[in-house]
Amino acid sequence: MSITRNIINAVRIGYRRMFQRQEDARTRAVVDVLKQMSLFEGLAWGTMWELAEVLHQRRYKRDEFIYYEHDPGIGLYIVQQGVVRLLAEDENGNVHELRQVGDNDFFGALSLMGDFRRMETAQAATETHVLGLFSPDLKTLLKRNPSVGAAVMAALARHLAEQQVELVQRLAKNEGAVSARRLLRGTAKRGA
Repeated sequence: MSITRNIINAVRIGYRRMFQRQEDARTRAVVDVLKQMSLFEGLAWGTMWELAEVLHQRRYKRDEFIYYEHDPGIGLYIVQQGVVRLLAEDENGNVHELRQVGDNDFFGALSLMGDFRRMETAQAATETHVLGLFSPDLKTLLKRNPSVGAAVMAALARHLAEQQVELVQRLAKNEGAVSARRLLRGTAKRGA
């Protein structure tokens, strides 16, 4: 009996070693960033690990542009280290800073939900390291591991819904609740 148990245990240990994820420093660092983000709050460790494996690391020098307003949106960016300025141009051609995005924050999420053009320009304010999640990679993740892809999509949808609620509340303060909801409903009917 004990020989059989020893053989079974040896096979189990060998199996675990063979198929266990190899922890590398890059993936561990990316998972650590994801764990600190409210966007991915509540995702299982394995889901974050799978997501970390499809993220692309990019580096930008100070004042380098990541993308421009009206460019096709191809992905979401997570600031791993540094600061990114989000800018928009008004009707007169003047450029205004909308906000700054720092460590463990993100921008460009809407582009993962459909074929949307960028609504702002993203420029590195300092030397910046970002992680990119691009549409083709998300589609591959959805095919390769549907439960992980669905969890990521649910996190994105939750974030965008929270933004929509906040926008309607702000509009309601300025325009009235009914006008805000009509505006939202009219936008939805046009497909925007």
